[in-house]
Amino acid sequence: MAKMLKEYSYYKMTRGMCSSCRDIVDARIFEKEGKIFQENICTACGNTATLVADDSRWYFDHVNFPIKLQPPRGPQTKPARGCPYDCGLCTWHENGPNLPVFSITNACNLRCPICFTYNRQDRQYFMSREEMRKTLDFLLANKPQYDLINITGGEPTLHPDLISLLRMAKNERIGRITLNSNGIRLAWDEDLVRQLSELGVYVILSFDTLDPEISMKIHGMDLVDLKLKALEVLTRHNIGVTLLNVMIKGVNDHEIFDIISLSSRYASIRSITVQTMTFTGQGGTTFSPHDRLTLDMAAKIIQDRSDGMIDTSNFFPLPSNHPLCYSIAYFFKRPHRLQSFTDILPKEELISLIGNNYIMHPDDRFHDAFKEAVTRKWVDDTNHDLLQFLKHLLKRMYPAGHDIQPFERQKIAEESILTIYIHAHMDEENFDLSRIVCCTDLVPVDGERFIPACAYNLFYRMNDERFWKDKGDE
Repeated sequence: MAKMLKEYSYYKMTRGMCSSCRDIVDARIFEKEGKIFQENICTACGNTATLVADDSRWYFDHVNFPIKLQPPRGPQTKPARGCPYDCGLCTWHENGPNLPVFSITNACNLRCPICFTYNRQDRQYFMSREEMRKTLDFLLANKPQYDLINITGGEPTLHPDLISLLRMAKNERIGRITLNSNGIRLAWDEDLVRQLSELGVYVILSFDTLDPEISMKIHGMDLVDLKLKALEVLTRHNIGVTLLNVMIKGVNDHEIFDIISLSSRYASIRSITVQTMTFTGQGGTTFSPHDRLTLDMAAKIIQDRSDGMIDTSNFFPLPSNHPLCYSIAYFFKRPHRLQSFTDILPKEELISLIGNNYIMHPDDRFHDAFKEAVTRKWVDDTNHDLLQFLKHLLKRMYPAGHDIQPFERQKIAEESILTIYIHAHMDEENFDLSRIVCCTDLVPVDGERFIPACAYNLFYRMNDERFWKDKGDE
């Protein structure tokens, strides 16, 4: 038998980042013992390898997934130093904005040990109305319509002029405004929540644990009761909620289905976003244990904790993004259980319905696809309860003789549908330029240019004195 020359199988080259000197360096992707790793090759600091996928079969099934690219509109910068130093967007970038995300303040009432970003405590910044107008004008000049825009911070509910900024963002070309929050103010300021409801704003509520001790470890204080109170208040005012869960291996990963199950108790929960822990930023760099979770590992944990209700096969790449950045699954919220869309339609058809959008639109194609599926399944499927559920939902969404607005139809659909996203940001160890060049989660900076979110967090935020304080200045 021939002797094996290498203990690994080389797959491809990319460009990564040295976590020590922070230079952009060559990186190789290789398979070893059924797992996929990225090895960053730095001649000055030495090579370092990090896990990219726990299951090589999953990786090869996903990595060649055809991304539905939507080239950027408007002027682009010419590459000079090379990616990621020429944002942007530069002419190397292959995708336009799907999810603009921008900070309106650096103020925060927490100092979470897991925080993957930076905020100044000594000099508070609050976005002005003039800055907001410039940002919105820039966004709308670069795309005719957005599914949503995401406003974050810091903690945006601390902005003294928040409601005025949100009113400015109301536009028929922006389908939805989402507001990130840790929930502290939302739990007690019902007047603010009422105003958010009147504006139709959705809230992305950070929700990482139901265990007070774990909350102390990852947030620095016990926030469990407060976050549940915020969820109650948001539900009372019929505000659409996304629960944003940072999944940390060996810390809170065992709780994930308990958090997903909150969607059966709180009708306001429209989606769950699971973000794998990112070891960068103000707290994340030193957070322990430094044990990486990948997209496929997160999906497997969700499956194993769901008592057979969710399967890894229910997830597929978000078509508009790199397959190592997002996985997505859709479920019908039936009494006492979640039912995957993949039980009704093949993944290929679901992917076609999403297209290059961030969310699935309940348009005529949606109606026709599910109506045909119901008709087809009725003949050969014994699960008539599910089919009755679908028929009733479609009648509500598409009432005979009554044309309703797309946004109203979306709200009706979301009451009965739960979307689960698994999202992986990049840090110094797994930064990959092949992912950056097709990123659609873009930060509009100063109303002048777009920067991919992970490139902004790792390279650009530290050049902005509103969000970065050099240690030498302390």
